[in-house]
Amino acid sequence: MKGPSVKDITSARRTLYLTTVRSDRSTYRMLFDAADPNAIVERRIDSTVAPQALFLLNHPFAMAQAKALAARVVKQARADETARIQWLYATLYSRPATDREAKIGQAVLSRARDAGKETGAGPSPEQLWEPYCQVLLCANEFMYVD
Repeated sequence: MKGPSVKDITSARRTLYLTTVRSDRSTYRMLFDAADPNAIVERRIDSTVAPQALFLLNHPFAMAQAKALAARVVKQARADETARIQWLYATLYSRPATDREAKIGQAVLSRARDAGKETGAGPSPEQLWEPYCQVLLCANEFMYVD
């Protein structure tokens, strides 16, 4: 708490402390319905649009978080994929994965493993889990609390 504002989104400080440049509307904040800095607003508008998902899927911060999460998944004591998928859902969504979600996860991992075999070099365990972790981090269920 307190202290000067920061300009960098990758700072450890809350976005509340990010510097706002009123004339710069090209930042991610406008994409995610930040309040208009030139107006007095009592409440934010909530919207979900495709550019938000594209931003999250392509931003280096989101990709780094997916990579870190994949490393955590691989370090789980149980090596079986179903247990790891259940761990991801419990960690990210505070609930178990449904049977359908677990099957989808296993299919995604299987396809990634097969694609790696076709290229001749199989992916490392972290590389195998990274795209799946990224999708789960970018899902609406992770973004919004109902």
